[in-house]
Amino acid sequence: MSGLRHDPERYDEHLVLKVPVTLWLGMLFLLRHLLLLGITFMPTTGQEITVLRDLVRPEYLISDLIALPVVIAALRRRPRAPRWMRRLWPLGRTLLTLSALSYLALLGRTLALSGKPMVDALDEPALISALLDAAVIAYLWRSALVRDLFREFPADDRPTRSMQGDRERSGP
Repeated sequence: MSGLRHDPERYDEHLVLKVPVTLWLGMLFLLRHLLLLGITFMPTTGQEITVLRDLVRPEYLISDLIALPVVIAALRRRPRAPRWMRRLWPLGRTLLTLSALSYLALLGRTLALSGKPMVDALDEPALISALLDAAVIAYLWRSALVRDLFREFPADDRPTRSMQGDRERSGP
């Protein structure tokens, strides 16, 4: 019996858990406003982009920016990743949750300040978005795979400063 907590195909060549597709989809969803904003800068005829620009509310970009460093760290999860990514990674689940909760709080604020009854103020896209944010939070905290994923990062294979000093003193 091996010491692996999950199926062997869940591990990469560094023997750490791969980021599952479901988590990638959840992280992309948490970046949806940034992605839509990026799409609006693509060359087009202009008319179809107006609809997308209307979907991007600047205050919601705050919640996306909270998730962005975690996504960057997930993309760079390898032995030579920068130290800031290693320090950030164990906080990833919390930061992604904070991203989703901040969106829900901003949406709630927008709805409360609209002056309309909740039934009129909450349209279908906002409701679906809120429900998907809640689903992402549930996945982050109910999945043992995600919990274990954020506990590990590929070992740094760069020599430490003390090892480099030992090599310099010992000579060629």
